[in-house]
Amino acid sequence: MTTQPEGAKSGQKCLPTYAVLDTSASMRPFEKVLNETLERVYEGLYYHKAVAEFAHVSIISFNSNAHVVLPLTDISKIDALPELTCRGSTNYSEAFRVVAAQIDADVNALRAQGRPVLRPAVFFITDGQPMDDSGVWEGEFAKLTSPSWPRRPHVITFGFGDAAEHVLARIATKAAFKAQAGVEQQEALVNVLLTLLNSLVASAQHEKLMIPTEVEGYKSVPLEYID
Repeated sequence: MTTQPEGAKSGQKCLPTYAVLDTSASMRPFEKVLNETLERVYEGLYYHKAVAEFAHVSIISFNSNAHVVLPLTDISKIDALPELTCRGSTNYSEAFRVVAAQIDADVNALRAQGRPVLRPAVFFITDGQPMDDSGVWEGEFAKLTSPSWPRRPHVITFGFGDAAEHVLARIATKAAFKAQAGVEQQEALVNVLLTLLNSLVASAQHEKLMIPTEVEGYKSVPLEYID
């Protein structure tokens, strides 16, 4: 469900934002810190009125399947975040398919409110490589980012643990980051979620997507494909 923020007016720009989180079994040791850090992000966004009026946020988790754990929502309307659990394999194709379907539905709902909708932003966060067939996930990613689809999102990727740089580059359209050697996975996870918070605050201030150029504990990965 997409709700209109209190005080938001018809004609006010909106940035649909999707935090797409790997919750496969390899993330289980970090399940507690994942939920705690998401709560910090939520609290940070909640107290920035400009962000609530500008950016709507959805959380999509993926493991063997993908799940919309938080529909696209005005952050000020959320009483509590759902708790994520980590299990299963790392299925990229399901994540891309669900994100595409949600973007379509969410953009329609926002436009019905009279909101000009900016190109959606996807923050894709993973600690591993895709376990589904490459031909399948690459096909779903191609659909999601097809130049012929007007609603195709900007995709920013963040990887740590066993995530492969060439895959992070392949599925990014704007920027890709990989945790530097020696950075603990827990620290890497916290840093990337706080980067999401800071990016949305900056985006609200400028009324356009502001992509981070540096992330603490991460190195930038050269992109193979850009939009």
